[in-house]
Amino acid sequence: MNLTEMSSDGKVAYLIKPILKVLQEAGGQLERSEIKERIADLDDQIAEFSEIVKISKKTGKTYKEFNFKFNFAIKDLLFNKWSVPLSIS
Repeated sequence: MNLTEMSSDGKVAYLIKPILKVLQEAGGQLERSEIKERIADLDDQIAEFSEIVKISKKTGKTYKEFNFKFNFAIKDLLFNKWSVPLSIS
């Protein structure tokens, strides 16, 4: 299934595995911007999703849904205290 067609929870879940992978490869410490770049390099669907800009119906301002889903994935990882030592700035 295409990442852009997944449910909100599905998108967050899809991002968790690549985030863990790049953190493990880096020894557990990366800036958020570095994680975003590396997971986009790993997966074409993530790269495509990270570039989609939407316009809020309520405010008319632009935003990237990817940033919200990415932050929820990071929050889920930190909340669940995965066995991988995480240091995310």
